[in-house]
Amino acid sequence: LPAIAVIGDQSSGKSSVLEALSGVGLPRGSGIVTRCPLELKLKKAKKETEWKATIRYEDEYKELTSPSEVEKEIRTAQNAMAGSGKGISDKLISLEIESDNVPDLTLIDLPGIARVAVQGQPYDIGEQIKKLIRKFIEKEETINLVVVPCNVDIATTEALKMAQDVDQSGERTLGILTKPDLVDKGAEQNIVDVVNNMVIPLKKGYMIVKCRGQQDINENLTLAEAT
Repeated sequence: LPAIAVIGDQSSGKSSVLEALSGVGLPRGSGIVTRCPLELKLKKAKKETEWKATIRYEDEYKELTSPSEVEKEIRTAQNAMAGSGKGISDKLISLEIESDNVPDLTLIDLPGIARVAVQGQPYDIGEQIKKLIRKFIEKEETINLVVVPCNVDIATTEALKMAQDVDQSGERTLGILTKPDLVDKGAEQNIVDVVNNMVIPLKKGYMIVKCRGQQDINENLTLAEAT
């Protein structure tokens, strides 16, 4: 199966999309949350098989027995490889999940694209992130999932521009529109036009998804309740 690289500008809802696909909570928050590339291998198990996972990075290997362990272990791995600050690393974290609730799929989560360095980040953090993303999305066998919030002008999205640069025909790019509840009143037709492939056409088109927001998480809503 081809790998699916998930890219988006910062705060695009990228982690929420991955969470919905994998069924596990991933690190979330403001600023750069994904600080290393994360390979998420999902394996569909037989019915009533107990959930299990393994995480690998550098010389570390750990078995997990509950989805609730995932977020903490990813943060630990990121701190080990990228430091405890706000920088990034190109070293890969591999998380393999086996469950009867997931599809057979390999996803690669990449850092959200930052435009301006904040305190504690190298001045060229934006270029570092783009270089790291490019390394994954330029591979011909990779499908690029571009995550864009509905309340952002799609033509100004850096992630979509990067996908176009490596896939000019749009053959292996799929647009995912998040946060439909934030669409400005009166701007709904703009979103309809995007979904109908009338603005920036992609061969694989666009999908709208509604995932858990930060407030949903704070209120302990499940994925099903939030959507």
